[in-house]
Amino acid sequence: MTEWLEGNVYANGINIHYHRSDGSNKPSILLLHGFTDNGLCWSRVARDLESSYDVIMADARGHGHSGGIASGFSTTILADDAAAVIRALGLEKPYLFGHSMGARTAATVAANYPDLVRAIALEDPPLVDRLPFQANEGQAGRQRWRWVFDLKALPREERIARGFAMNPNWVEEEIIPWADSKAEVQTDVLERGGAPGSYPWREIIARIECPILLITGDPELGAIVTPEAAQEAAQIWKHGEVVHIRGAGHNIRRDRYDEMMAAVRAFLSRT
Repeated sequence: MTEWLEGNVYANGINIHYHRSDGSNKPSILLLHGFTDNGLCWSRVARDLESSYDVIMADARGHGHSGGIASGFSTTILADDAAAVIRALGLEKPYLFGHSMGARTAATVAANYPDLVRAIALEDPPLVDRLPFQANEGQAGRQRWRWVFDLKALPREERIARGFAMNPNWVEEEIIPWADSKAEVQTDVLERGGAPGSYPWREIIARIECPILLITGDPELGAIVTPEAAQEAAQIWKHGEVVHIRGAGHNIRRDRYDEMMAAVRAFLSRT
């Protein structure tokens, strides 16, 4: 079992917690997780990449062991957080690899801070103007994420068992950090009702100068990016490519790990 380096940086007004493979002089890759996950949900990916990359897994604000959202919670703020982490850790133009909320964050960092980013890989980013549940707040947010509140209340062993029951096709290395992350996500984040804010994704994609890898799954299995949205993105971006992973839902790497990582490794080696 790899022993990750662990630390905190004060960035963008909060403490941001992270795990890191070794802090070596290898090319850096910053992994940005999805809503209700945490940095260690990338552990399987990090173990695969650490021989070639300096891997950093950061907890987004309101998640894991990072600070809360009293000073705000939006895609722009999350991107500012990630940019501040890059600077605080002295990373030299890292790759960004994000899932869902983290993919939106990665794209926004690339658009707003082009000098900080080498290339980005986006695992099923919400390429929609607004998610249907984003207007939910307070009690409505609690209802939408009731299953997370229920998991938070369980002992760890029961959360892990529930994780296996809910995600029978995932491997143990995915289930355990996923179950732990649900205990750590802060109530204020859940009561916001979902991943933050409307998102002008077309404008963001059009401003990105670095290479983009868009990884899509099957909408009928729960993936967010539709073929139409992927095609539209391909008409907008400057340097991008789409890889479709058949048989995967929203959690592409957890559903079809080998296929997705082959595409990611090939992309990283070219950029």
